[in-house]
Amino acid sequence: MEKPGMGRGHRYCRTGLLVLIPLIVPLFFSPRLFGQSGEEPVVLVESFPERPVLDGSWRISILVDHPVPEDVTVIPPDLPSSLTFAQSRKETRLIRTSPEEGTRWTLVEFLFVPQRTGTISLGAFEVSVRGFRTTTRKLQTYVIAQEGMKEEYHPRLAWDTLPAALTIGEDAELILRILGGDPGKALRPAPFRGTAPAEALLEELPLTKEDLDQGRVLRLRLIPLEGTRVSIEPFTLHFDTLTLDAPAISIRLNPAAPRKEPVPGNAVPPVPEPLPEAVPPQKPAPAFPEIREEPFPPFRRAYEETLKAARKFWSMALYAEALGELRRGERDLLGGPNLVSTRRAAEQSLGLSTTEDEKWRPRNFFLLLIILSFCLLILAIWLPKKSVTSLFLRGYKVVILLLIGILGLGIAGLASSRGGTGKTLQESAVLRACAAYRVPDSQGAISARWLEGQPVRVRAASKPWAYAESADGDAGWVRQDNLVFY
Repeated sequence: MEKPGMGRGHRYCRTGLLVLIPLIVPLFFSPRLFGQSGEEPVVLVESFPERPVLDGSWRISILVDHPVPEDVTVIPPDLPSSLTFAQSRKETRLIRTSPEEGTRWTLVEFLFVPQRTGTISLGAFEVSVRGFRTTTRKLQTYVIAQEGMKEEYHPRLAWDTLPAALTIGEDAELILRILGGDPGKALRPAPFRGTAPAEALLEELPLTKEDLDQGRVLRLRLIPLEGTRVSIEPFTLHFDTLTLDAPAISIRLNPAAPRKEPVPGNAVPPVPEPLPEAVPPQKPAPAFPEIREEPFPPFRRAYEETLKAARKFWSMALYAEALGELRRGERDLLGGPNLVSTRRAAEQSLGLSTTEDEKWRPRNFFLLLIILSFCLLILAIWLPKKSVTSLFLRGYKVVILLLIGILGLGIAGLASSRGGTGKTLQESAVLRACAAYRVPDSQGAISARWLEGQPVRVRAASKPWAYAESADGDAGWVRQDNLVFY
């Protein structure tokens, strides 16, 4: 109902305000839209020195892509008894992108004093920037003794990068390396006394001086003869002054290629048929988990298609691709929560224990919500109102405000479901079995070993390498052909 004296200009002004309000409301729901460019602020973590000294200092620097230090809050994790907090400071740091240009970041530094030698682990820091919250990766360092003090070493045995699968009859070379030992002392083990796996041949190979200098203590040649998996049980290696246990390993086996029949002297050999892209094993191991949680009927078709695609990848022994398909559906589909149990069971069958669930962000749902609420809002504003009573007008205003709120929530949800497009990559991926390196070089030091299907976040890329982090705090450079993005 129009008030007395309200002209056409006033009516147009009121209508314009009602249309502009839905564009302003999302600012109160989505912290992402507070930044200068509408993107998540990038958070980088550095530690120095690489090997802190006992009773010295270990500095952790956290760089946040935000120019105002007062807006940035960093909360450190609970400290272990082996670390003592010394001081912290916050300042603005100019990061130059060229000799003439640069951007201002916020630098937050923490100084700790190590209280013992050996490996020290520190949890994740919590970073808050004007409502947006995230956590850094977990940190780990190795503290050495001061000069003149005897340094403590904690050696252990680990296998070098193992093949994801072997073909029956194909030989493979396995290398056992010692980690955390005295770098100035080469250890020569006694002869291998382990047990050969069933249905396989195992032979010890001689070590060279280069092997000993690089910490390699055992070379084995393995030839599987039959079966679906070949395993080596844990065994013990004896050195001059210590005894170490080697971990068990298990490798998937693919069936051997069919033998070619001999061709008579003058006969024309048959044209071989093209091989398929991937040959599924005779007995897939492990089996795909058949767990079904039926979603609502409108969401069932996409749910079934995702399960079908994941099951097909799994039958071809492409486990990383299968888990990537399940995680994509868990994140993007309206029936995504019904895939969680299947994905968890699949990861457990591959030996993965420390993983996180996907955040449910169905883009299509938010887009549909925006379109529907916007159409209803326009219809409610321009709908002719005849014989309007004060009671009806109050109800009409409530409907308008409700539609504005729903539209704002839809826009905020759509904004939060966008993939990262910041200065560094923040893409979700699943890994094939591989090793991660401290630097993008396969000859560098290994920082982590990941099983098939490990979910990671890719933070940076430099072909053919990418820097990845897992939920349990492991991080390092891997080759991009080991990544399956989803």
